Formats: sequence, structure tokens, C-alpha cells
Amino acid sequence: MNYRHGFHAGNFADLAKHAATLSFLRALRAGARPLKVVDTHAGAGFYDLSDETFARSKEAEAGIKYLLGQDVPTSLKALSDYVWAKNKQSGFSTRIGIYPGSPTLIMDNLPAGGDYVGCELRPDDYELLKDRIAVRGGKALHADGYDTVIGMAESPKDLFILIDPPFEKFEDYERINETLAAVLAVKPDAKALVWLPLKDLETLDRFLRHMECALLEDQTGHAPVIDVAELRLRPLTNPLKMNGCALVGINTPPEVLADIEAIAQDVTTVFGEAGGKAQVWRLD
Repeated sequence: MNYRHGFHAGNFADLAKHAATLSFLRALRAGARPLKVVDTHAGAGFYDLSDETFARSKEAEAGIKYLLGQDVPTSLKALSDYVWAKNKQSGFSTRIGIYPGSPTLIMDNLPAGGDYVGCELRPDDYELLKDRIAVRGGKALHADGYDTVIGMAESPKDLFILIDPPFEKFEDYERINETLAAVLAVKPDAKALVWLPLKDLETLDRFLRHMECALLEDQTGHAPVIDVAELRLRPLTNPLKMNGCALVGINTPPEVLADIEAIAQDVTTVFGEAGGKAQVWRLD
């Protein structure tokens, strides 16, 4: 695996994904059962934005650093406040020097008694992840995240899954649906947030058609509720360019869905170009 999330840390897609993750965690704190969170593609935990290896992409400059130079929309305020707090805690009082990835963000916002499991296959990022979360009680696994979460579906705890693969292989699209179908067959009330890149509409449509077959048509008993947020920063005319991203929520609490609708609109407004748009709908 060649992909390293550090090249993209703090970009617009991270902001959308992490703002939605925070909303899920806020809603799930009120649950009657303890919470288990499984992060199928966890990365390194947090990212040094001054690292020359990563800084040359300048995605953080166009993402989190750009956002903090504006009037931050309400839907992104909790995330921006959190990122500032983490930077001040790390000694950056006047600038953004680090960006907390999903492992750090989730562990900082877990409810009491909650568990975090982060899976990462890159050996170098896994070693960083292990060192950064083990001291705080998190569990890092050098393992396939799809297989891992299926094996944890029988946990008596509430389950929230964050799925954010690198999409280096097209099979990631199929494995997401296979994994969710297997988990929901055992734990119908599991919650999940899936992040996908948006380059062309055909790839997203194919993924959603397969999701409909795997999670709605092929499931017996309690079918999940599936909500899709599409964040187009520009018209989808160049399939070789990152034109936006999509968020797919499984069994999304109503208050989280309202937040995601606002996040999609605000991210598109702040970072989008002429012809950009946001839309949220239910897959049925």
C-alpha cells in the first residue's frame, strides 16, 4: 500500500468527514450501552503539517488553514475549535502545526467506557498509530479493517464504524458493501459513516446500486436506513480530478443527519467553485 493519509491531512474532505464523525460521537454518548468504535483505515493518528514530506501537497493550506482564516460556519465550529485546542495543547498557539486524524479525534471524544480500535496496514503508519493511542487505552491493529470489524459485530456494545479506505484498489467499493452487509446481519442497529472520493458520478452511482442490493434487497428482517450526502466542489467534468466527496451514513440518528446536511452545504460553500452543489438524500 503506497497511500499515506498525511499527504491529504486537513483537506476539505477531512473536514467534512471529521465534522460528521464528531456529530455521531455526540449523539452516541447518550446511548444506554457502552460504545465501541472501529476505524477500518486509521492512519497514523495525527499529522505534523510542517513535515516536508506531507507539506508539499499544500492540502492543509487549502483546507483547515483556509477555513480558520474565515468566519467558520456553525456546522464546522465544533471541529475547528477542537483542532485549535489540540494545537495549543501541542505548543502551537498562533498557527496550525498538527492535524488530528480520526484516531485522535475519536479517542478525545469517546464517551465514558467507550472502546476504540484502529486498523492500519502500512507498517510505518501502524507503528505511529500504536505508539500514539496505546498509552491512552486505544487498541491499534496491524490488520485488515474490513475483516476486523466483521469479527467484532457480536460485541454487546453499541457499534460505530468509520470506513475511509485509500481506494487504491477498486475492490474497496465492493468490500465496503460486503463488510457492512456482514456486520448488519449480526448487529442490525450498528451505525457507520463511509467516506468516498467524488471524481465522476458513474463510480458513485455504481457503488450505491451495489449497496442497495447488498444492504436493502438482500437483507431480511430489519433493513438499515441509508443516507447519502454528496459534496460537489465543482461540476463533475474531469474524472481525473478530486471534484468533491461523499458521505454515506448507516442508521444515522436524526440529529446527526441534520448536522450532515449543514456540513455538506457549508463545506461546498466555503471550498467550492462555480457550479458546486451539495445534496443529501435517502437510499431506498
